[in-house]
Amino acid sequence: MLVGTAGAAQAAPTAAGEQASAATGTRCHTGDLRYGWDSAHGGRPDMDATNQQIAAIRLKNTSGRTCTLHGFPGVRLIGKSGETWDLRRSADRPSTITLRPGDDTALATMNILPVAKNDAHAFVPAKVLLTPPDEKRHATLNWPYGGAILNQSGATRPGTFVNPVGVG
Repeated sequence: MLVGTAGAAQAAPTAAGEQASAATGTRCHTGDLRYGWDSAHGGRPDMDATNQQIAAIRLKNTSGRTCTLHGFPGVRLIGKSGETWDLRRSADRPSTITLRPGDDTALATMNILPVAKNDAHAFVPAKVLLTPPDEKRHATLNWPYGGAILNQSGATRPGTFVNPVGVG
């Protein structure tokens, strides 16, 4: 199911670094896409696990034109207490994803490292702000999985990070 709304024009999260340039063609803009949590490719993360899990957001082209995505999305987690965490990028190399009108084959995936909610370093997500590559506006999604993630926001190689937009 695809849900989510484009947020007000705000700067993209910066921890993921500068967005990669879009490949040739017309890039997909935030308002061209619909966003929803995906369970078909990557499954529902087991928030009781102690190993890395994958959370995936499916992107659907709702515009009347073909568009492309290339690079890393910006991902900002908003905690239950209002704290924020801008996810770092993986070392994976991006490729260009082409979406025709109505296509929903693009995925933004995050590797996450669950931890017990009572852990001293627990980050309890409430919302996710997702900014498509090269965009400045974000979409806001509620975090549907409960649980907590090990807060490694200051780590140079955290167990929670964002991957480039891919096909799913």
